[in-house]
Amino acid sequence: MSKKNDERLGVVDNIERRDFINGVLKGSVALAASGLAPGVLASAAGMSAPAATRGAGAAATAATQGTYPPVLTGMRGSSFPAYVAGHAMRDHTLHIDKEPIEDTGEQYDLIVVGGGISGLSAALFYVRDSGGKARTLVLDNHDDFGGHAKRNEFDFGNRTVISNAGTFDISPGSENARSFMQSIGIEDIAQLNRENQDTYFYQRLGMGQRVYYDQATFGQDLLMDDPAPWIEFIALHDPNVPPDQAKRWADFLARAPMNEQARKDVYRLYTAKADFLPGMTPAERVARLRKMTYRDYLLKVAKVDPMVVSYLRDRTFGSARGLSGMSAIAAMRRGMPGFIGMDLGPEYPLRTIPNQPSPATRKPLPKYHFPDGNATIARLIVRQLIPEALPGKTLADSMLQRADYARLDLAGNQNRIRLSSTAVHVANKPGGVEVIYSRDGKLYRVRARHCVLACWHHVIPYICPELPDWQKEALRYQVHAVNLWVNVWLRNWRAFKKAGACFINAPNGYYSQILLECPVDIGGYKRSTSPDEPTVLTMLRVFETPGLSVKDQYRAARAEMYATDFATYESKLRDQLTRMLGPYGFDADRDIAGITLNRWGHGYSYMYSSVFDEFLDRGEQPPHERARLPFGNVTIANCDAAARDSTPDAIDQARRAVSELRLNMRNSVSY
Repeated sequence: MSKKNDERLGVVDNIERRDFINGVLKGSVALAASGLAPGVLASAAGMSAPAATRGAGAAATAATQGTYPPVLTGMRGSSFPAYVAGHAMRDHTLHIDKEPIEDTGEQYDLIVVGGGISGLSAALFYVRDSGGKARTLVLDNHDDFGGHAKRNEFDFGNRTVISNAGTFDISPGSENARSFMQSIGIEDIAQLNRENQDTYFYQRLGMGQRVYYDQATFGQDLLMDDPAPWIEFIALHDPNVPPDQAKRWADFLARAPMNEQARKDVYRLYTAKADFLPGMTPAERVARLRKMTYRDYLLKVAKVDPMVVSYLRDRTFGSARGLSGMSAIAAMRRGMPGFIGMDLGPEYPLRTIPNQPSPATRKPLPKYHFPDGNATIARLIVRQLIPEALPGKTLADSMLQRADYARLDLAGNQNRIRLSSTAVHVANKPGGVEVIYSRDGKLYRVRARHCVLACWHHVIPYICPELPDWQKEALRYQVHAVNLWVNVWLRNWRAFKKAGACFINAPNGYYSQILLECPVDIGGYKRSTSPDEPTVLTMLRVFETPGLSVKDQYRAARAEMYATDFATYESKLRDQLTRMLGPYGFDADRDIAGITLNRWGHGYSYMYSSVFDEFLDRGEQPPHERARLPFGNVTIANCDAAARDSTPDAIDQARRAVSELRLNMRNSVSY
């Protein structure tokens, strides 16, 4: 299969990733949710007690039903009530033909199932295509809109700190995505990057990337300067770089708590122009690298010491795939080491700088990180649909403006967003569609001319049982990766300043990536500029079970994520921060003001893998293209329909789904 087709299908694994968070189930429910056989489940974490919650100050616990979801702390994302109806459908315990259903009497032009960026975009595209006349209803099973694009807030009294709870970086994407973002007030991402993002703020304070070696894996707890190996490689070969840079690389290897062979192997991977697949043509090398995982490449081809795999484990940087879930060719494209001497032909030029993407990858686009991540995009779409819910007119004036959730579902609204409402049945009817949803344990019926399903592919067969079997099969091909996004609200960051750390890699640590607040000022929002001020610290966990297929790894990760309670996550967090930063003055009891733990069991949309998806070698139509085909007055959006995972993809799929309804819209008489 060609590189171009690989990129179309998302096989390359090198697009920007969205960190999606939600979900909490406990006990046997968590195991059932994973879909794994008992033997596979044995590799996941053991069961644990129901979750606790933790907050501080004015923030409420996750169990509290508040009117402003972003300030809720503790376990966030999808609480158990959000899953009740969905799991009842899956377990065939919800029988809508035997339950009373209240008819709301409402009639809309469009109902959207799923209030994430794709669903909200679909509603706005539809309204605009109608000349502003259409009436829409968005249903979402969570207590907040935005899907994975959530906002977390924490009030320290004199300062409110904002962070994303899910998807964060945004790049322009397609022309459709660019024009759409411009239409809601995000004019120029490159300009935002230049004017509002202080990229080197921490570096000016003498802070940078560090590596934390844990005692369990490496024999001691040690926080070290990370030599940024690709920079050090330049130092070894470029006389214009100060010679002390090369010495810094040598010093790092000398002090790193790895055995002697592991040190040599790390150096070899990053610096040796070695051909680890001798005697093969470039095409044969590419074919071999496409069919093996990066972990197997390291252990069986490059033959490194197993400790090197531990050292590199978290270097995939948010890919949602560990070394055993990523193909070797995808690892090469992401800039992982071990390929600088490998001739792979003109489509894969040799890199001279390890840990930097190959020129064969797509040209990088400017990115921007709003203080609340891509929740800003969701909020600006809501402003277009329901202006009263987010007063103001500009991007800047939206940043500190609280959304008025009480105005989302008012009877007088032309467009309405109904939260905590799970669609359980969607059916084509004469003249339109009928949607039944569950809310507060009751079933309701509502009607519309059209419906866009902007929800997870794997739930659509349950919602639309009338779909043909071949389409249900294609929809079920999607198995989401998981992700855990933890925001730790700190009263100060003095210990980080003293340690010289703003980003920490923790090879084999419980939380493998730890990063301080992104230095962004916009619209009156000011990030922390002094170590004495409050800030937010984000901690991410990598889930990996070598030996399983990538889909079974995701299922095992979901079982572990759901089975682990809040108390365990918090205990691991406090212990790791104390071990890393205690020598620099960090005190968990004194410095942590609150914790918002966002977990998403069904997170990243599945991107095809040349290792695990055999249909790629047969040249068959990919499942997502069959899965998203329209069904009567129902069309399908969301990132699953792209088999890729970025915000521009979500917007593009919304545009496609609504365009498929255009013919029916022209025949509409209700506008």
